[in-house]
Amino acid sequence: MTHSPATPLRLSCRHADDTFRVELRGDLDHRYADLLVEAVSGALADHGRLRTVRLDCTGLTTVDPSGLSALLMVRRRTDEAGAALHLDGRPPQLERLLELTGTLTHFTARPGTRAPQAGPGEDPARDRSAAPDPRA
Repeated sequence: MTHSPATPLRLSCRHADDTFRVELRGDLDHRYADLLVEAVSGALADHGRLRTVRLDCTGLTTVDPSGLSALLMVRRRTDEAGAALHLDGRPPQLERLLELTGTLTHFTARPGTRAPQAGPGEDPARDRSAAPDPRA
C-alpha cells in the first residue's frame, strides 16, 4: 500500500467588514489542525465585531479526526463570539466524514442553536433548515 505524501495545510486569510474568510489548501490533520483554530481564534479576538466566518474547504485534500476536532472547536469559538460559521465548498470526503460522524448538523445549524438529534430512521443532516432558537 502506498501513501501520498503529506500536503501541508496552507491558510489564506482575509478580513473585510464583519467577515473573516479562510481558504484552506492541503491536509487538515493532526500536524496542522491547530493552525486553523489559532487563525480563527486570533481573528475573533482581533476583530471583535466579526459576524461571519467563512471557511472555503474546496482545497482540502485530507481531513482526519484531529481536523474534524479543529472544525468543531472553530464552531465552538464562533458560537461564543456570536458569529456565524460557514463551511463552503465541502469536498466529498469532508461531507462524508461529517455525515458518518453525525456532525454535519453542527455546521449547518444557526449559531446559538443546538444541532437537532435524530430519532430512529431520521437523518437531521437532510433537513438543511435550522430550527428556531427556543431562547429567542
